[in-house]
Amino acid sequence: MDELARHVRRGEWDVIVPGSEASLLPISAGRDELEPHVALGLPPHAGVLRALDKVFLRQTAVAAKLPPPPSLDCETSSAASAAAAEIGYPLIVKPLRSFRQGDDDLVQKSAQVVLEPQELDDAVARVGTPATVQRYVSNPRIVSCAGVRTGTGLVGFTVTRYMRTWPPSAGSAAFAATVAPPPGLRDRVEKLVEALGWSGIFELEFLELEDGSLGAIDFNPRVFGWLSLAIGAGANLPAIWCDHMLGRAEAGPADAEPGRRYRWEEGEIKYVVRNLRHLDRSALSPLRPARHVVHACFELRDPVPFFVQAAALARQAVAGRTPGLAPTS
Repeated sequence: MDELARHVRRGEWDVIVPGSEASLLPISAGRDELEPHVALGLPPHAGVLRALDKVFLRQTAVAAKLPPPPSLDCETSSAASAAAAEIGYPLIVKPLRSFRQGDDDLVQKSAQVVLEPQELDDAVARVGTPATVQRYVSNPRIVSCAGVRTGTGLVGFTVTRYMRTWPPSAGSAAFAATVAPPPGLRDRVEKLVEALGWSGIFELEFLELEDGSLGAIDFNPRVFGWLSLAIGAGANLPAIWCDHMLGRAEAGPADAEPGRRYRWEEGEIKYVVRNLRHLDRSALSPLRPARHVVHACFELRDPVPFFVQAAALARQAVAGRTPGLAPTS
């Protein structure tokens, strides 16, 4: 934060847009050092913390008629065991927030999938308490939406269906496509984001449940992985948000066009390698050509970032450190 404040005092930038939760938290907390020099557009710090609270998300999702799978909050490991017995297996143990303050730094806590009772104690220890125990949906069908909430409402609305993820069980979009919003979804999402008190760019992830309804499972109050798809489909969310903060109206509030596709090269490569090892017939599906594809990294006019990323993956694979590319034991 000291280094960031030193840079913005030079007066060469107009806006800061945090790129991860790990940057959002300190930028929000240290805004007094930044806002005289750049625009942040963040709600009050208490509102930022509220937007990152997964328990509050679940409460607002229920009120917005987007309830997640059955979930119970647990203060102790014994409460988690009781919740698991009530909900049943498989389940997922989630931290109340993805990042917690450690002694000297932020510590990331990731959700843990639990397939058998003997795995529960280790999962709770990894996540820490308090935590949420939630029913896990096997072979999940994930729908994600994104947009920008300003003082006048929701703009740049984008709905995307994940066709492949990495990791496959609970991961980020590796291959996805924009779709037409289901009836009423935009109004319910706007109600949820308003209840969270968020303003700015956001992503909201859903599980498509057996009855066809959508259950909200994660809210990211920041830029996100498949952002290039929204931009390529006509919803330039960063431009919309920056223009709003700077009092301009150049980008316009365009919503995304359905039928645009997205490919995250790293996730697709790992998917192919993993499935080839398991002799899965779907292993080569990421290699099939598709029309109207926006890539996460590769661009024909600027291929160097892709080759740099591919070289890094190759080095990690040789060292046995990359999940999905490391040699199997």
